[in-house]
Amino acid sequence: MADKKKIVIIGFGGQGRHWFREIQNHPDFELTGIIDTDTEMLEHLKEMTAGMVDNDQGYVSIEDCVQFGEKPDVAVIATPINTHHSIVRETMALGINTICEKNLASTIQQGRQMLQCALDHPELVTAVGLQNRFGYGFWTAQQFLRSKECEEKFGKLGVIKWYDSGYRGEKRWGWRRYLMEIYAEDQCTHWYDSLRCITGLDIVQVKADCFMPQYSDWHGSSTIMANLALAAPENYKHRHKWVWCQLFGDWQLGGPPSSSFQFFGEKGQFTIASLGLELKIYKDPTNRTIKIEEDAYLPVDAGPIRNTPYVHQGVILEQVSRGIDAGGAIQPDTCFKEAFKSFAVSMGAIESSHTGQAIWVPKYWEDMPCYKE
Repeated sequence: MADKKKIVIIGFGGQGRHWFREIQNHPDFELTGIIDTDTEMLEHLKEMTAGMVDNDQGYVSIEDCVQFGEKPDVAVIATPINTHHSIVRETMALGINTICEKNLASTIQQGRQMLQCALDHPELVTAVGLQNRFGYGFWTAQQFLRSKECEEKFGKLGVIKWYDSGYRGEKRWGWRRYLMEIYAEDQCTHWYDSLRCITGLDIVQVKADCFMPQYSDWHGSSTIMANLALAAPENYKHRHKWVWCQLFGDWQLGGPPSSSFQFFGEKGQFTIASLGLELKIYKDPTNRTIKIEEDAYLPVDAGPIRNTPYVHQGVILEQVSRGIDAGGAIQPDTCFKEAFKSFAVSMGAIESSHTGQAIWVPKYWEDMPCYKE
């Protein structure tokens, strides 16, 4: 059996502790350190990690970890978004494979520098914590749209309605209170990435409004309404071949949380549900309202997520492990090159909200040679 890969977590807050649990469940990794600026917490690591990490395996920086402990194979960066840019570059400069939580960065310029860093170090594996694409429902939708069954029952995809809301008052506190566009900078990037993964298309245009309801006392916007256009590279300028999405996301509405992910095609429609896809097939092409046949497409039809026994962050860890074994020759699905396009949509949505203009998203990456291969 090969030696386990040494992994450290940078930032041991809520998200860092979630990665801690995921690392425990993956046999390829051994947690060898925790990095955080909270020195009081570091004194109690053995108790906090149930003995997985000793108190002397806590460090205040990745440089200290390498100098005074063992150099890790992988670092998970689970710190606030505004710190990602510098910590990622410092970590990769030390020759360490990197998993960075989303959002990738706070500005498009920072994100471009992080992408360039990954391109400059092809021997290193990178990944972004965009794990929602590896959930059962979204994976099932992706596989259905690529199946023979899709052509028969659904046809060409045309419109998507994406809705997610629920009161998340706790998100107002902690490091997020410093974000100007809380939902748009944080949660919404998951949705852009999931839409891109499910459809296999890029988001090329975004027109968005980010705002706080008038009753809100948050420091930053909790809500986004956005119209998105998705297209394959060969159809970027062919508007009639775009797929359109109306997206609403919110952390301020009261009442029970609610989500609805609906896809509309020429022959039918489907909704992503907890047990797979709920299909409605139009039996009369001349009248799509009267004769509708209900059907389903299940996770068992889709198969294991990326040929792994894992879900969510577990898939990312598995792909990182395989990438390290390949010396960087293969990269995770959410490597910086791929994740940058989802990150770019989040920056475009914020720019659109500030300017009132529709934003052409490819402007953020079309001058980078890595996308012209």
